[in-house]
Amino acid sequence: MRFLGVAAQVTAIVKTFERPRSLDRLVRTIRRRYPRLRVIVGDDSVTPYPRTDVEYVRLPVDIGVAAGRNALLELVETPYFLTLDDDMAFTAETRIELLLETLERHQADLVAGDLIDCEQRWPIWVSRRRQVYHGVMRRDGDSLQLIPGHAGSRGEAFDCDLTPQFFLARTALFREIGGWFAPLKFDDQHELFLRLKQHGCRVLHRPDVSAEHWQESPLVYAAFRARDYAPLVASRHGLRRITDLDGNEREFPLVEQAA
Repeated sequence: MRFLGVAAQVTAIVKTFERPRSLDRLVRTIRRRYPRLRVIVGDDSVTPYPRTDVEYVRLPVDIGVAAGRNALLELVETPYFLTLDDDMAFTAETRIELLLETLERHQADLVAGDLIDCEQRWPIWVSRRRQVYHGVMRRDGDSLQLIPGHAGSRGEAFDCDLTPQFFLARTALFREIGGWFAPLKFDDQHELFLRLKQHGCRVLHRPDVSAEHWQESPLVYAAFRARDYAPLVASRHGLRRITDLDGNEREFPLVEQAA
């Protein structure tokens, strides 16, 4: 009944670009854990990699992660959706039913899990490290600071402003706020969570739910990924300075806010 409960209420969306091997790992592990879950994959690769084991959507080449996710969001018919990057993988700790339970119990708008960074070091040995992708946002005028950690606790979950893009969210809310900022072809995470915070959304993090994160950068992917969209985010939100979760500070010329 666990599979049926999640499948009736949740749709998984995956935007992929030039990483067919990563996507194959993700889809195989999803099917192992949730065989009935509807999975929509949007592919804007230069060379498409169609699949028949998911609902495959061919997107315009290099439409970007934000516009691609928005296109997939339009196809969601369930009250909740799960967003995933193509380089993730499900494990026994990827329990979507727990994210759903937390979202409903605490009337949250978004509940995220953790990511375990994985790297193949030897043929039979994999390095695994829990990475901190969650935090709180502190804005002071035109300066934004991202601080690792939480703002408070709610039983099994924790309040925060920023999470990995491995989260369960309310479909209607994301449509209301306009989804992701379409011009961002990469690096759409901070801009999204800035707007969620501005809208007063309740964002929770549940660290006992996790997925693997297998970072992979094939040559074509890496060439496109190298583009810098941070200045566009700073411009849109009127920011001169952003300090990331690792404490790295970056300055931006203050220009007129984008529409």
